[in-house]
Amino acid sequence: MPDLDASADVMESDGAQAAEVESAKRTQILAGARRAFLANGYEGTSMSLIAREAGVSKGTLYVYFSNKEALFAAVTERQCHTQGGTAFEVLNGDGPAAEILPAFGRHFVDFILSEAACALRRLITAESGKFPELGHVFYENGPRRMKAQLAGYLKRRVEAGELDIADTELAATQFIMLCKGEFDMLRQISVIDTATPQRIGYTVDAAVRLFLDGYRAEG
Repeated sequence: MPDLDASADVMESDGAQAAEVESAKRTQILAGARRAFLANGYEGTSMSLIAREAGVSKGTLYVYFSNKEALFAAVTERQCHTQGGTAFEVLNGDGPAAEILPAFGRHFVDFILSEAACALRRLITAESGKFPELGHVFYENGPRRMKAQLAGYLKRRVEAGELDIADTELAATQFIMLCKGEFDMLRQISVIDTATPQRIGYTVDAAVRLFLDGYRAEG
């Protein structure tokens, strides 16, 4: 009689290998697409160009992504989670705000000052006037996801009785803007290349103090 357990193990192994190959191919496509978008802009990048840059056939490209806009959305989402992943991970914790918010703020500012993040925002700024949908794609897959994650953490701290916030989404926006300060604008217009950890820490710590003074629950 056939060994059913062995057959099941083989099928499971084959499935895992297929998923790994598919994931690697998708990553390869996204990396190529990102290079193409940044080098040629959104308008100047075709699906054929992306296929060549990624080293895949055009048919393979369409297996993974239906059109250029869907591919750009995936590039944006991947960069946000790859570059800003540590900031997201920090917010998965349920520690007190006085511990979590400073850590999140530092990782968030590091992320927005990175060359990869700045290059993508420059592309959005340059192209969104002609292609308004790019701004929506970028916002939904980048800033809005980050804000939603932070709002979720703040809501948990409200439920724990630590914070008193009626609108956690608004509060999340306020904290993010306090942490960004002038860093984002100065980096985008090339007044600064980056900021020292000391300066980032000073700004974020001041943001945390102001935020908690305003939203700490009484008692």
